[in-house]
Amino acid sequence: MKKYFYEDTGMYVDWDQLKKLPPIDTFVDVGVGPNGSPELYKLFEDSKLILIDPLSESEDYINKELSHRDLSYYKVAVGDSKSKLKINVEQELGRSTLLNVTDINFEGDNIDQREIDVIKLDHLIEQENNLGKIGIKIDTEGYELKVIKGATETLKSSSFVLAETRHNHETFEGMYKLHEFVDIMHQNNFLLSMIVTAKPFIADLVFQPKSDLIKK
Repeated sequence: MKKYFYEDTGMYVDWDQLKKLPPIDTFVDVGVGPNGSPELYKLFEDSKLILIDPLSESEDYINKELSHRDLSYYKVAVGDSKSKLKINVEQELGRSTLLNVTDINFEGDNIDQREIDVIKLDHLIEQENNLGKIGIKIDTEGYELKVIKGATETLKSSSFVLAETRHNHETFEGMYKLHEFVDIMHQNNFLLSMIVTAKPFIADLVFQPKSDLIKK
């Protein structure tokens, strides 16, 4: 974990806050990417992992680094409905997105388009058993709002949601505004509890159930 502040860019990072999160039985990683989330996997080392990413390159990482863990891997994307969509694959694979990138956000090269399956997170979680308390991480390059819209039942069993959100909605075509993401979390009885990182265009935010925060 790490904590620092860059005065030249105004970027703030405090991953140490995540140590305050409650214990969970299952950690759901939506958007594994080519390098996973090793610090989070270590933080929740006793939890089952549910790993979700539509790109086959993520499976290479999972097989190499996480073969010792109790996990389920789903090679799909999750959104607000079941469909088939094209994902824009970037040379930097972690920047691949289901949305079209604008000039504001574009830093790499689009090298491919692939047709992928999209399902609701709720429907995916229904396939699993005995998950207990769930923690969710979402990093889907602008698709986070649609992920939450398809996860309303899953949220009822969740202790937190850590989401990479965008505070400049012009970075992707059809991008949600940040207040819309906060609003839908409120509608599902989750409140903002931590700002883990804040940097140009992007903030990693933690939301927890209102009932849990009131207890504190």
